[in-house]
Formats: sequence, structure tokens, C-alpha cells
Amino acid sequence: MAFDLLTFIVGVAAGALVGALAGILHSLERTADLQEQLRKVKREVAEMQTNSSGNENSRKPKLDKIDRDLEEIHEEIRRMYKRTTR
Repeated sequence: MAFDLLTFIVGVAAGALVGALAGILHSLERTADLQEQLRKVKREVAEMQTNSSGNENSRKPKLDKIDRDLEEIHEEIRRMYKRTTR
């Protein structure tokens, strides 16, 4: 009887631990997916900046602002990733 109770408690604790680890892994995967999408968008913005001609000076400030915003988002993702890995 005591052994049954002990194994039940150990099983519940192991299940809780596995569930917590799965949750952490899931959040890390979501963060990594978001970071990869952000890299793709940053690459597209960089291509747009290099392809913009001299006549399109009105687009350049907008692209620079988008690039700065994307960099801020990227920094926030890095901070989130560091927090979850600690």
C-alpha cells in the first residue's frame, strides 16, 4: 500500500515535470519560428532598400523606419529567448 502511494506520487511529479518541460519547449519553438519569420521580412526590406532607385526617395524613409521597427522587434525576441532559457 505504501509502495503504491509512493509510486503514484512519483508518477504525478514526473508527469508535471514532463508537462512543464513540454511547455517550455513549445514556447521556445514559437519564439524561434517568430524569429525566423522576422529574418525573412528583414531580408525582404533590405532587398527593397537596395532595389529602390534615386527617384523613389519618398520610399527610403519609410523603409528605414520599417527596418528600425523590425530591429526593435528582433531585440525583444532575443530578450524573450534569453528569459526562457534561464
